[in-house]
Amino acid sequence: MDLSPSTNKVTKDVHRTLPSYDIESSPSSGRRSRTTSEANGVDERLLGPAKDKKGKNLQIVFIVVFQLATSISMTLINKAAVRALPYPITLLLFQTLGTVLILEGGKALRLLHYDGFKWEKGGKKFLGVSIAFVIPMVFNMMALEHVSVATVVVFRQVSTALVAVGEFVLFKKKFKMLVILSILLGILGSLEYGFSATDFKFLGYLYSFLYAVSMAINALYVKGIFDQLPQMSSWEKTYYQNLEGSPFLLLMALPIESISSCVSDMAKLSYQSWVVILMSCFAGFAVSVAGILARTALSPTSFNILGNMSKPMTVLLSFFLFGVESSMKALAGLGMVLVAGVLYSYASRKK
Repeated sequence: MDLSPSTNKVTKDVHRTLPSYDIESSPSSGRRSRTTSEANGVDERLLGPAKDKKGKNLQIVFIVVFQLATSISMTLINKAAVRALPYPITLLLFQTLGTVLILEGGKALRLLHYDGFKWEKGGKKFLGVSIAFVIPMVFNMMALEHVSVATVVVFRQVSTALVAVGEFVLFKKKFKMLVILSILLGILGSLEYGFSATDFKFLGYLYSFLYAVSMAINALYVKGIFDQLPQMSSWEKTYYQNLEGSPFLLLMALPIESISSCVSDMAKLSYQSWVVILMSCFAGFAVSVAGILARTALSPTSFNILGNMSKPMTVLLSFFLFGVESSMKALAGLGMVLVAGVLYSYASRKK
């Protein structure tokens, strides 16, 4: 679903939205030297050299499409996976470990290259990013165990508002009136949905709210920390993020989820359920790579725009796969949230 005025408009606007996540240019200097492409919001070390403007535009379009596709599929597959195996943290552990195994397999086959783990090079500095990466995923999966995909999408709109507040307070960012109106519309729609949805469960809504808060903290924290990272390829960042995130997931799973019950339930899973879980592992790998690409090449605003663009398609597909919300008031609130997301995306790009 194309929610933007035009493809060229999206591409140009993504270029306009700063390179917020900067990477040091070389280990020797320890300082960042800006290139022409970086000034346009693209990291040449990540994307490879682009000879002309058309090539750079194609690279940005690829990142946008890849991020949208993985974001939509990840939410839907996780919903199906947590239905098959109701141990959300364990599922996430499978996904992070699966991502590391895929990367190591690709490295062994010489399909990709990255340096091995080095604490001083990246492990120490990437530790906080890994924790910020894991926590929203945990709350997202725990919420999906109790509520619908549409509910999680609604709370994702709440995180957009929280990011805007954080940018205003921490970075003194000023917003256009249309952006403020879109955020207020989203909050109003969220309240309408929250008080009317038929899937209301206190625990599910609590996890959804914590997901929204942790997503906002994630966006603001990563913005401040990425320019302190050493020079890394996208594969290396994905490797560090998932490798260092796995122990935290294990430490969270042990006291919350029963290992014996999980193993017992896994032994009873059908072939179809294992296929879904395996798909979630590959989807986890894809969304990790897409997230690294998008966060490195785009600004927080552009990254939020992508999140807003994926919402309508995610909701429509979830209705088709998991059923439609029956409350008309809740559907009206959901519609307000989706309109707010589109309006926010438009207002954020508009000069």
